[in-house]
Parts: sequence; structure tokens; C-alpha cells
Amino acid sequence: MNKEEKNTVVGEFVTVFGSPGVYLMDFKGLNVAEITELRKKLREARISMKVVKNTLAKRALREAGVENFDSFFSGPTGVIWSKEDSVIPARLLLVFLKNRAHGAIKAGLVDGSVVKAEQMEIVSKLPTKHELYAQVASALNAPMVKLARVLNALPTKLVRTVDALREKKTGEPD
Repeated sequence: MNKEEKNTVVGEFVTVFGSPGVYLMDFKGLNVAEITELRKKLREARISMKVVKNTLAKRALREAGVENFDSFFSGPTGVIWSKEDSVIPARLLLVFLKNRAHGAIKAGLVDGSVVKAEQMEIVSKLPTKHELYAQVASALNAPMVKLARVLNALPTKLVRTVDALREKKTGEPD
């Protein structure tokens, strides 16, 4: 690989390390079929995966201004990232690795914070971006729904009261 190609790779990974969810995976012991299956699942979820030389990744980290993440680049390392959500890659990786003896998540860079492998279970249980949007929309919508119910209840109550008075008057002798 010449210097220009290396600079291109470093530039690409500077952008990658700016993504909301970046995870490092040790894929030693996984066979080609398993890695192909993982790549397919990641692609379906619009998540990218590449293997990068550790020296180039460390250079990209320095250029991106990311600290305390370069120590996880040792041995064969797969970089998995999502431009849209920081939680979905963690969920997919944990499900994929659950019943496998080989392969492991080394660490993650979640919204700029370094997350160690032991904390991946916690990260995977966080709500996704779309789930958070739904929760906010529901919270904003709740007062309006309550107001509509109250405003709808007032005329209904008035009609029932008038109907009860009519029944009472028609039931009494004149």
C-alpha cells in the first residue's frame, strides 16, 4: 500500500470515528461463512464493517481527536459502525456472538465516549434513536390528548345533564 492509499484510508477512518456508534471486534476463530453471515446482517441494518491496519487506525484516531481508544487496536480488528444509530450495532453484535465460542467485542466508541466490552450489555439495552423519538413524540402528544378529552367531556356532560332534567320533568305530573 503506497502513501497515498494509506492517507485515503486514514481520511476515511477519521470520518468513521466521528460516527455515533463505532465498535471494535476481534474476529479470530470465526470462519468465512460466519463472517459472511455477520456482514449480511450488518448490511441489512445499514451498518458498515471493515478491517483496518492497526497503525492506520491509530493515526486516524489521532487526527480525529479521539483519545483512550487506540489501546484496543491490537491483533486482527474489525471496525463496525453506524452513521445513524449508536445502539443497533451493539445489539446485532451481541446477538451474533451469543452462541459462538470465537469472536468478541473489544470496545465501542458510543457518541464520543469509550465503552469497554464489559459494558456492551448495558449499551445494547439503551433505546435506539427512533425509539427515543417515539417516546418524545408521545410525551409531547399526551397533554394535547388529555386536553381534547376534557374539552370533549364538557359538552357530553352538559347533554347528559339536560337529558336527565328532561326525563325528570317528563316523569313528574304537571
